[in-house]
Amino acid sequence: MWGQYLALEEWQTFYPKVSLEQAHQLPAMNQISVDSYRCNRCGSICQKQVPAGFFYCYQCITLGRMTSQKDLYFFPVPEKKPREIFLNWDKTLSISQQEIADQLQADQKKGASFLLWAVTGAGKTEMLFQLIQRNLAVGNRVCLTSPRVDVCNELHLRMLQAFPQEEINLYHGQKRIEGAGQFVICTVHQLLRYRDYFDLMIVDEVDAFPYANNPLLQATVEKAQVRSGKRVYLSATPNAELKKAVDFCYRLPARFHRRPLPVPEILLAVTLAKKMYRGRLSQKVLSRLLALLGKNDVLLFCPSVSSLLAVAQFLQKEFPDCQMTTVHAQDQERAMKVDGMRQAKYQLLLTTTILERGVTFEKVSVVVLEASHRVFNQAALVQIAGRADRKGDFHEAEVVFVTSEMTLTIKKALAEIKENNQLAFTRGLLNEM
Repeated sequence: MWGQYLALEEWQTFYPKVSLEQAHQLPAMNQISVDSYRCNRCGSICQKQVPAGFFYCYQCITLGRMTSQKDLYFFPVPEKKPREIFLNWDKTLSISQQEIADQLQADQKKGASFLLWAVTGAGKTEMLFQLIQRNLAVGNRVCLTSPRVDVCNELHLRMLQAFPQEEINLYHGQKRIEGAGQFVICTVHQLLRYRDYFDLMIVDEVDAFPYANNPLLQATVEKAQVRSGKRVYLSATPNAELKKAVDFCYRLPARFHRRPLPVPEILLAVTLAKKMYRGRLSQKVLSRLLALLGKNDVLLFCPSVSSLLAVAQFLQKEFPDCQMTTVHAQDQERAMKVDGMRQAKYQLLLTTTILERGVTFEKVSVVVLEASHRVFNQAALVQIAGRADRKGDFHEAEVVFVTSEMTLTIKKALAEIKENNQLAFTRGLLNEM
C-alpha cells in the first residue's frame, strides 16, 4: 500500500483491513478558479460539472471517478532498510549483454535517464537483473511498468523466478497481486495512484500505445518517481526524440543466441481484404499457412477483432484437426489462452496487436494478415516479426506478411530488420547471416 494515494472506496476495496486513522489526507481536487479544479491524482485541469454541483476528472476516470467532494488518503513511506537480495539465475549474459549491463550500472552516478535499445529477444530483462538487485539491496523502491497487460503478466512471472524470495506486487486493470511494496510491476495507468515513491523506474515498451505520444501518462511516470530517482527506458523501436532526450543510450542489434532476426517474406494476395471481409482466405494463403503449421505452431495476427473472429471460423472449417483459439483485448480468458500457447496446447493462435510485444513462445512462426492495414505501423510490424525465433534451438521459424499491396510502412519495417542484422554481423554478434 506504500506510496499509493487512494480514495476512501479504494482503500475499502483493496485494503479493507487497513485502518485510516493514522493516514494523511488531502483533497482529491483543488479549486483553481470559479469553474475549474486540478485533479490531485493525475494533475489534469477539470471543468466537467455534474447537475449535483460538484466537479469530476474525466482524464483518469478509468481508475474510478475522482470528484471535488472526495479526499485522498496515504501513509508516510517507511525508511529504507538495506538487506541481502537473492538472485536465482544460473545463466550467464553474453559478452555484449554483460558490457551493457555493467555500463548501465556504472552510468547511474552520471545520469538520470537511460535507454536500452535492443532488438526483440535480445534479453533486455536479463540485462536488468543486476541493476534491480543492487537497488533492492540498498532499500530502493523499484517499479517495472509497461503500457500492456500481457507484458506485465510475463514480466511478473520472470521476476518471480529471478527473485523468488521477493514479494512482488502486480497491478493492472484485470488483476491485483499484493506484495511488500518495494518491487512493483504494473501498467502505466496504475501509476496514477502513486506519488514520489520509486527510486528506480523502468519503462518497458516505451514506444507502445497508449504510453507513446501521451503527455498524461508520461507525466504520470515522472510523478510516481522521486526527484532523485533514475529512469530506464526499454525498447526495440525507440523514436528519434527519445534517443536524443536520454542521458545515455545503449544499443544491442542482436539476440543472445547469435542468430539473425527472421526477415519477413512478403506474400502478395491482391483480393485479400475482400476475402477477409467475407470471412475467407485464398488457397494461396491457406497453402502457405498449412506449410508453416507443418514445422511450427503459428501466431496469426489480424487487424481487427471482427476480422479475427471471421477468419477463425473459416480456418476451423478448413483445418478441423488443428487445435486453435483466438485472443483479443476484451477476451476474459486472455491470460489463460496465452499461457496455453506457451505450453503448446494450441497449434494456431489468432490474435490482434495485443500480442505484438512482450510475450515469448518457443517454436512459433508468425503470419500477419493484411500487413498493409493502418493498425500495423512500422514499429508494430518489427515487433510482431520479433515473436519468431526468440529462444530455444532453431526450428526454422518464419515470418510472413500477407498483403494486397507493398506499402512504404512494410518496406521500412523490412529495412529496419535488415539494418539490425547487418549491424550485428558487422559487430561480430552473429554466427552467420
